[in-house]
Amino acid sequence: MSPMNSFIEILPVFIVFPTMYFIIKVIFEYFTRKRLIEKGLVGDEVKGLFEFGTARYLPSSLKWGLVLTLVGVALVVMRAISEYVPDEIVFGVVLIAAGAGLLIYYFAAAKKAGEIKANSKMQ
Repeated sequence: MSPMNSFIEILPVFIVFPTMYFIIKVIFEYFTRKRLIEKGLVGDEVKGLFEFGTARYLPSSLKWGLVLTLVGVALVVMRAISEYVPDEIVFGVVLIAAGAGLLIYYFAAAKKAGEIKANSKMQ
């Protein structure tokens, strides 16, 4: 079996599960908002839960973008280095790249949190 055929067999998994997650998440958020409105909790108490919209997903997107980019770069580099690299080394380099992505995100998020905290003290 060629690698392309095995990729085509796995591709639906990468489409179906994220789609199912998104649909279920949207449904649960709808029911949460509906219950809050029915209970009359649409004032300032609830405003903070829904005011950011898609902005709340940016940190998560940044984290996984960094991790996946570094893992992809690691795989490309390992493939370019030699025709045959032992699987253990490839696996180790991929894990190190994923860890590096998470560390970069951690320090960037900590820096941003410090800036937000400093700005809130000034006001």
